[in-house]
Amino acid sequence: MKLTRLTFIAAVLYSSVCSAVAAERYSLWPRRPAEIEQARQLLKAHRAAEAVNLLLPLVDMEGIAGREARQLVGVANVPAYLSLRHPGAAVYTVRRGDHITKIAAALHCPYELIMLLNGIVDPASIHVGQKLVYVPMRQRMEINLPRREITLWDGAVLVASYAIKSADGVPPGAGAEEEASVTQRDGYVDGGKVPAWSPLMACADRRLHLSNGVVLTSEARGSGKALVMEQADLNELALLVGVGASVSILYRAAEIPEAAQGR
Repeated sequence: MKLTRLTFIAAVLYSSVCSAVAAERYSLWPRRPAEIEQARQLLKAHRAAEAVNLLLPLVDMEGIAGREARQLVGVANVPAYLSLRHPGAAVYTVRRGDHITKIAAALHCPYELIMLLNGIVDPASIHVGQKLVYVPMRQRMEINLPRREITLWDGAVLVASYAIKSADGVPPGAGAEEEASVTQRDGYVDGGKVPAWSPLMACADRRLHLSNGVVLTSEARGSGKALVMEQADLNELALLVGVGASVSILYRAAEIPEAAQGR
């Protein structure tokens, strides 16, 4: 009886060891790279550049680790892109006949970012001769539907990453990819659309319209094509892209080469 019990315990221990080895090799939740936690600590210490250098080798990874790395890069980069510290920041002098939307279009800088950088609450308060700091925003957006993710790029530099909660009414597309652009940027307060020149625009929630009919919004829509995001993410994204910004949409995941399918 004692031998049988010992045999049972040994079998259980052996099974546990085998399960641990199998989990280590084949777990759906792979071990989190140590660089991610190191990067978090560097961000807390306001050492953003060092954090980004640690994360760059991870941003192309699939799965949770890659997504977390891309999101942390955004935490490091976005504050610089939306501040006077941005290396591309410049100064514009207001001329007769100027208004905030006209200036924004000419400078490729969202008007709400001009308001943010210059502490403007009422867009109608600008005057001739006033110096306005602005940052040209020429980023391109990539929408990866298989990943449910939107990334923003400045050339080859990853600026930020945002999660897509749902894709409502967005068809699979005729091909694997589609090119579009941002055609309209709206602001809403309590569900009502706000004119661009209104003082309420400073606190309005944003919505982005693309040339292919897709709308980036925080609420599911009963009709039409919509990508639903967290409102805070959408508001931040709207500060980083202007009308005319290019958008690449990936509808299907890249196919795995036949030689690699059996691995």
